[in-house]
Parts: sequence; C-alpha cells; structure tokens
Amino acid sequence: MQYRCPKCQSQKVIPVAQAGNATRPDVPKSLMVLVFSIFLLLLLIISNIVMWIFSKGAGTNLQIATAIVFVISAISGVLFWKDLPNFKLSMQAFMQSQKAWKCRECNNQWQI
Repeated sequence: MQYRCPKCQSQKVIPVAQAGNATRPDVPKSLMVLVFSIFLLLLLIISNIVMWIFSKGAGTNLQIATAIVFVISAISGVLFWKDLPNFKLSMQAFMQSQKAWKCRECNNQWQI
C-alpha cells in the first residue's frame, strides 16, 4: 500500500482519528526509555561541552552521569532492536486498519 496523497502525491500523510475500536500500535517500553535516555544524554553532553569551554572542565559527577546514561542508552537500544520486528508488525497493522487519511501539505482528506 502506497501512502501518498492522491491529489499532490506527497508522502506527508497522517491518519485521521476515527471513532470506534481502532487498533493501536504496540509501542515497546524499550523505545520510550531509548528516546528519553537519548534526550538526557544529549543534554549531558551539551553541558559537558559548555563546562569545558567556560570553566576548567566538567566535574567528575557530570562525567560519571554521562557515562551511566550512555550505557543505559546502549542497553535500551539493544532491547529495542530485539523488539523491532514486533513493533514493525503492529505498526503495519495499524497503518492498514486506517481508512481516513489527510495530507499535511494540501489538507486533502480521502477514504480508502
């Protein structure tokens, strides 16, 4: 199934909310932990860089926290990689169950 707008052929389409029992994708907890830990790791890395630029260096506690969050990110990445086939199947089932779609570029709505 191609997910393109029939009017402008854009790939920027989103499903329109439908009333009733709609299937939902099965989002693994490892993905939520991975996203949160990546944002936290990015924040810690930026603070490390700022500390190195504007002072004599990042503190030991900040460096240890960065290393711990890196390890957590790596572990949750591996766990999500193991959950990825089931997540892909549930996402495909969700996308195929949607009947109403809307284009984000031209605001065209259509039914399948």
